[in-house]
Amino acid sequence: MKFAKRDLLILLGFLGILAGVGSYFLVYQPYMERAEALEAENSQLQARINDLSTKMENKDSYEAETARMKEEIEQIFTKFPVDVREEDGVLLAINQELIAPMEISNVAITACQPVILDSTQEDVDHTYEIDEIEEYEAQEGIGDDPVSASDAAVNGVDNANMPSVLMDRTVTMNYLVSYEGVKRGVKSISMQDNRMSISSMNLSYDESTGLLRGTTVVNMYCIPGQPGKEYVQPNFSSVLLGSDNIFGSIELYSLGLTLPGEDEAAEGEEGEETATE
Repeated sequence: MKFAKRDLLILLGFLGILAGVGSYFLVYQPYMERAEALEAENSQLQARINDLSTKMENKDSYEAETARMKEEIEQIFTKFPVDVREEDGVLLAINQELIAPMEISNVAITACQPVILDSTQEDVDHTYEIDEIEEYEAQEGIGDDPVSASDAAVNGVDNANMPSVLMDRTVTMNYLVSYEGVKRGVKSISMQDNRMSISSMNLSYDESTGLLRGTTVVNMYCIPGQPGKEYVQPNFSSVLLGSDNIFGSIELYSLGLTLPGEDEAAEGEEGEETATE
C-alpha cells in the first residue's frame, strides 16, 4: 500500500500533535500540579518555621512568664484546704446555729467530687504536625535535652507534681431563722477561712412563728494533692458535747397521765414512809 507524500506528511503531523497533547496531559500537567502543591505546602511550612523561630527567640520571656504564673497559681492554691470532710460541714452548721442564731432541722452533706467549670473560651486548633516540628527542631538543634527538661520542671511544666483538680462538698441546711439571722449567717459564711460559696438560698415566711423557713446550699472547696500541706482537723472545743440525761426526759404529768407501774411505786413509797414513822 502506497501513501502519497502529502498524506504521509499529514499523518506525521497528526501523530506529532497527538504526542504533544499526550505529553502535556500525561507528563507536564501532573508535574505542574505537583509543583503547585509542593509550593503551597512549602509556604505553610515556612509560616510554621517562622512562628517556631519567633517562639524560640522569645523563649526566655516565655519561661519567665511561666514561672510568674506558677507562683501566682501556688498563691491561689494556698487559700484552699487539701480536703473537706463531713465534720467540716457539721461544724459549719453548728456555727450557723450559734452565730445567726437559727434552728437547723436537718443537714445533708454530699460526697466530695470534682468541680466542673463552664469555659466559654474555645480551644485553639493546633495544626502543627509532630513529625514536622521534630524535624525542624533536629535541624536547628533545639530538641529536648536534660537541661530543657529540668528547666521545664522548674518552671512548673512538669504535671507530675501539680495538685489535682478543684473539688467541693455540698452542705444543705434547712432551718428556721429571723431576717437578721439570715444576714448574720451569710456574713459568717463569707468570712470563713476556707473557701466556700452559697450556691442557692430559698426563704419563705412562716406565719405560725413569724420567722423565715429557709434552705441554704453551701459549696465547700478544696484542692487535694498540694505538696507540704495536710488536712487540718476542725476545732470542736466550743461545741457542747454529751448530756447529763442520756435517756432524755418525758413530761406527761401536765396531761394528767402516769407511766405504767407508777401508781404501784407511789403506794410502795407511802407504805415505807408509814412504816418508818
